[in-house]
Amino acid sequence: MADITAAESATNSGVEPGTHAKQHLAWTRYKTYLKSISVPSDPFLDNFSIFQRNKILGAFAHALRDGRFYKNKRKVKAETIRSAIDCVAQTYRMANRPDPRFDQDGRPSFLLQRQIRGYKKLDPPEKQQVALTGSIIKELNSLVLTKLEKAISELFSGAFFFAMRSCEYLKVSGERRTKIIELRNIKFFKGRRVVSHTDKSLHNADAVSITFELQKKDTKSYTVTHHRSNDPKICPVIIWANIVKRIRSYQSSTDNTPINTFMDNKNNIHLITGPQLLKQLRLAAAAIGKDVLGFLPSDIGLHSARSGAAMAMYLAGVPVYTIMLLGRWSSDAFLRYIRKQVKELSAGVSSKMLTHDNFFSIPCSSRDEDRSRNLPLKRSCRSDGLHFKEAARPLLSIFL
Repeated sequence: MADITAAESATNSGVEPGTHAKQHLAWTRYKTYLKSISVPSDPFLDNFSIFQRNKILGAFAHALRDGRFYKNKRKVKAETIRSAIDCVAQTYRMANRPDPRFDQDGRPSFLLQRQIRGYKKLDPPEKQQVALTGSIIKELNSLVLTKLEKAISELFSGAFFFAMRSCEYLKVSGERRTKIIELRNIKFFKGRRVVSHTDKSLHNADAVSITFELQKKDTKSYTVTHHRSNDPKICPVIIWANIVKRIRSYQSSTDNTPINTFMDNKNNIHLITGPQLLKQLRLAAAAIGKDVLGFLPSDIGLHSARSGAAMAMYLAGVPVYTIMLLGRWSSDAFLRYIRKQVKELSAGVSSKMLTHDNFFSIPCSSRDEDRSRNLPLKRSCRSDGLHFKEAARPLLSIFL
């Protein structure tokens, strides 16, 4: 019995408190809906057929879509509906009940799939947060008037080089799996020698390394290193040295003090928050103007920093695998951060497309031509047993 209890405890700790809360909210709404259709005493629909469960779950999805569980009765997007249905299904599974999303053949219900797909088609296009530019960082530094604004500017500038997620360097709402960076996670190097945080020449170090103890996908103790830049002010080594020295000067600071710590003139300790940073970023964007940036200050979000870091490296010609390693992307997911509407993205591509204006196609044998005519494209484009989609994919995987 003790083993069962321990196993249940480990299962619960496998997800964040926020995930538990999300699942609980979805299940509460589901039971509320069942009560509204006069099925209050059978939450797992044990007395219904598989097809009937599918239909009731679809009806619940439509109630979500209509915004019946929200005060403003707003239309809910397809992705939010899908997530809620997944949470309901997880509760079924945890209670040892069959997954209500599946049909009698054990496959995902095509009716439910079509319903969610229909909502997705009607949803407005996703509005991505814009990628921030280096000019905004410089403008952010020039607008500094108070000690707090200086701390915010340095914190964001340092986070930019390391493509940090907002929850890794700011106080944000909700429980997060990612652990915020603390002073002990930052190391400076002069040659191969580690430079102490208390060293007066800390800002003269050659490189700075930051270890991310726990990341979004449970990757632990991932270290990223940056060297000095040629800029006298926007330099990762100098910026992080300033942050560390400032926080170390606080009497209450320890190795475990988070990097967003700030002490005001009354010696009160505060944690720099997301809204505080966002306000400063939008002021900097407004000072530069839409005609230069191509976007409004309101288009900026806290995710814009990570996107801006990926974009800056890509435009500078940094190899893709280096972007993945420095930005801590374990797959080509980082491509979502490359904003295709950036004008400079396609600079020089048209000229390169004309480099080889004549090329020779190796003719196939007549037997190969006859066979390929009768096969669909996906099957006719095989190479050593691989489908075209597989053959086009690089035979290289980076596991981080």
